[in-house]
Amino acid sequence: MLLTLVSAVVAAWLVFRPGGGDAPDPTLPPDQAPPPASVPEAAGVDGEFLFNYYDQDGDHSPVTGGLGTEALQVLSPVVVAQWAINDRWALNTSIGLDQITSASTDNIDDDISSASRVDQRAFTTLEVAREVGTQTIGVSGGFSHEYDYSSVMTGLRWTRDFNRDNTTLATSGRYYADQVSLYDIDGIDRGSERRHTADLALSVTQLLGRRTVATIDVAWTAQRGFLSTPFHEVIVAPSPDLPVDHRVAERLPDTRDRRAIGVRGNSALTDWLVQRGGYRFYNDTFGITAHSIESETHLRLPASNEMWVFPILRFHRQSASRYFGLPGTQRVDTEFFTADGDLGRFDSWRYGGGWKWIGAGNTTLGWLPFRSVETRLTVYERSDGLRTIASSVGLGWGF
Repeated sequence: MLLTLVSAVVAAWLVFRPGGGDAPDPTLPPDQAPPPASVPEAAGVDGEFLFNYYDQDGDHSPVTGGLGTEALQVLSPVVVAQWAINDRWALNTSIGLDQITSASTDNIDDDISSASRVDQRAFTTLEVAREVGTQTIGVSGGFSHEYDYSSVMTGLRWTRDFNRDNTTLATSGRYYADQVSLYDIDGIDRGSERRHTADLALSVTQLLGRRTVATIDVAWTAQRGFLSTPFHEVIVAPSPDLPVDHRVAERLPDTRDRRAIGVRGNSALTDWLVQRGGYRFYNDTFGITAHSIESETHLRLPASNEMWVFPILRFHRQSASRYFGLPGTQRVDTEFFTADGDLGRFDSWRYGGGWKWIGAGNTTLGWLPFRSVETRLTVYERSDGLRTIASSVGLGWGF
């Protein structure tokens, strides 16, 4: 049975921000965050402070051959801002920092300790957007850096409204140029390699009624260059020439194409009940096929300003890559192999909830100088034992 893909979209008249915490999804394109995709309607600055915390645990770390702890914590503050220079021009930007604490990644250099290691990733994006009649054109750039890689991004997007603004066509393209430091499984720096990623996206959004909007998304990502992770180990099957528990670095092809198609929907069933949800289908040239379904039901609480609560549900199922194998099952003379559980077969569930407050006009939340506040808490569980807890707080402001 063929499932089409989905995620939720926000109707123009509703100010729910999509997002929130979740475990990394290996079927998604590179995770460098794009800048906001809209031009504010009136001159001024609108922004949001985002604080995300992510805690993970499991027993299949690819850094130690598919065995051992996957314990990891990430603290990620992000600032997103939109500056409407006038009614035609806008600047959109984001800047953030990921602070990552992990026991297994302490093996990724030649100074191995018994303590957890802290790594940092800094990233920023900037977009200039221009409205021309019913069209919007945006040109963007970005940069991301961590101790073992750096990435430069350039992008272009175009949107156009049709049918008295009831239909919107949007296209975008981004290109990433990465430089990867080759820390091998012994923690030795073997130089560096390059990786190139291009992704294209097309979406059509249609207003189906006064209270319902739907979107169809199509996405394609192509990667070329060094795609293996040099410090990921594989425990190969023993042979007369190899001892038991012999470990080598994973080997993956230097090309990968990813394809996804999805449908998203958002319907205000009543003044106090909004349903969001959808389906998503994905496959790639590594042999992975995946299906996802998600749902958020937003319930408005009785309050002078907008206040909402919403449960979050998501189910994801994927097949294993043809290159994935459990520890001790793969032959060393095989051309490609990996023990990375993200490329294996699993089912996953994400569940939790959120709360959002939206002030009217210039109303703020008590003594806090914010026009909107949103919090989310989700639990992610995977059939291979990986479990995570993610929380986020978003504080909206403007002047």
